Amino acid sequence: MSPGELTGPALARMVDISAVQAQHGRTDVEELARHALSGDFVAAHVLPSWLPVLRPLLAGSTTNAGSPVGFPSGGSATPVKVTEARWLLDAGVQEMDVVMNVGLVRSGELAAATRDVAAVLEAVDGRVPVKVILEVGLLDAGRLRDAARAAVDAGAESLKTGTGWQGIATTPEHVRVMREIAGPDREIKASGGIRSLEQVRALLDAGATRFGINTAYAVRLVAEAGGTAP
Repeated sequence: MSPGELTGPALARMVDISAVQAQHGRTDVEELARHALSGDFVAAHVLPSWLPVLRPLLAGSTTNAGSPVGFPSGGSATPVKVTEARWLLDAGVQEMDVVMNVGLVRSGELAAATRDVAAVLEAVDGRVPVKVILEVGLLDAGRLRDAARAAVDAGAESLKTGTGWQGIATTPEHVRVMREIAGPDREIKASGGIRSLEQVRALLDAGATRFGINTAYAVRLVAEAGGTAP
């Protein structure tokens, strides 16, 4: 889709909304599900402990229930990440994020970063889509290329810019660097600090194919683009 062709319904099918902050509880998860269903967003994400609450709320809909692995730091030991991924599969997750160990990337230990992601992808074994979070705000352009290459070498089919916990907005340049390494066929999700349709269009033009947007802003932007999300 070209940025000029963006419509509200089309945008909603590219946007994940979430309740993944530490303070989010049952009421937040229920509200998230309501917005996800009424706005026909492509996915709603919650922290792992809340997935069993979210999953039945979205049953039978076109919105996937998602949850992260190693969130938000990426620094969990690899066996812990693998166990978490398997638990999420058992809990009915429909798509998954895994946070790359950014400390390994910043240390230049790229083979270890690759093995860490590959172990999670092997455990999932293609049963659900997995996005690898690179946390771009903590990486300069060279390290961002390293992180993207590590994810690709691990077998990732989808890359994501950030967790949204760093308070650093994703830029078109972040996406362009990731697209350069990822090639034309992998999905790239831009997440973090997206607040306007102008940003969405610029990120689309840079190569993003999916977005993580704060729920309140997502609802507003879909409405601005001509959608009906309340």
